Order: sequence, then structure tokens, then C-alpha cells
Amino acid sequence: MSIWKRKTYRIVMGLIFPVIYLATGRNLIPMTIGTFFLVLLTAMEYVRWRYPGGWEYLLRKGKGIFKRQSGILTGDTYFMLAVVLILMLFPKEISVAALFFLVFGDAGSGIIGTRYGRTKIFCGKTLEGLVGGLFFNSAVALLILPFLNVPFLLLMTGAVTASFVEVLPLGLDDNLTVGFSSALIMFFCSP
Repeated sequence: MSIWKRKTYRIVMGLIFPVIYLATGRNLIPMTIGTFFLVLLTAMEYVRWRYPGGWEYLLRKGKGIFKRQSGILTGDTYFMLAVVLILMLFPKEISVAALFFLVFGDAGSGIIGTRYGRTKIFCGKTLEGLVGGLFFNSAVALLILPFLNVPFLLLMTGAVTASFVEVLPLGLDDNLTVGFSSALIMFFCSP
């Protein structure tokens, strides 16, 4: 059940950035919010490493929203770092699309892969998770197309990139690589 809580939390939090960017047309507000959360998460990382008992308390109080992790940074911190970098480095249409793919592709692949994943392809990633992420990203591409001034093929290129990067064993946290890779590929493929 905790995967549903984590993914719902990630969708709700993650949607703040592309939705505000679409509504305002400027990246100032989503950048400010993203930077605030990145600083907050960095403080939580300090607590996690310096005071393990404090981190255990946050895990218990989070009731499944936070995930026990042993890496240098948690997935939430990598996610917020990706959000800030995407907002800072890429134009509006590409940023918005990449952020939607980061949010929904991750949720789709995680939920479908955890529930139905049987065919292992890389390091715990499954073919079913890949298909789930691709389905969610493709659906999102169709839904956001009317709101963005980009060709459908460019959005689908971003959706496919995000889906495949999600399952590849790149050695970096996928919360950082998925959205950033999608934005980078769309940027270089832009007309």
C-alpha cells in the first residue's frame, strides 16, 4: 500500500510545478517553490545522515510517503533537484512536458511494475513497468498537447525517452535522469 501513498504524494507534489508554469507562463513561481523544497529536502538529508533516529521518526510520521533509502540522497531530493534544473535550463514547453513525464511516468511504471511486473529486464525493473510508464507518458502527451506549442512527435519523443530512461541501469537515480533526459532530448530534437 505504501507505493500508492508515495506515488500519490509524488503526483500531487510534482503537479504543482508544471501546472503553475502553464498557468503563469513564467518559471519564477515554480522555481521559487522548487528551490524552497530542495532546501527543505537537503535539510532532511542532513537529519537522515547526522541523526538516524530523527530520520526514523520522519519515516514513521510520514506513514508510507517517505521511502527508506540507503543512497547518498533520497529519491525525493533527486526529484526536486531535477525539477529545479529542468525549470532553470529549458524553455517552457519542454520544461512542462518533461515535468509531466517525470511525475506520471514514474508513477505509472512504479505502480504497474510493482503490481504486475514479472519479466525482469534491468536491476529490478520490469517490462510491465516499462509498458506502464510508456502508457502513462503517452496519455499525458495527448492530454497536454493542446496546452503546449510543440509538435506531437516531439512530445512522444520525450515520452518514449522518459519511459526508457526509467528502466535503464544508468548508475544515477532515475528521479534525476528521467525528466532531465526527456527535456534534453526534446530540446535537441526541437524544430
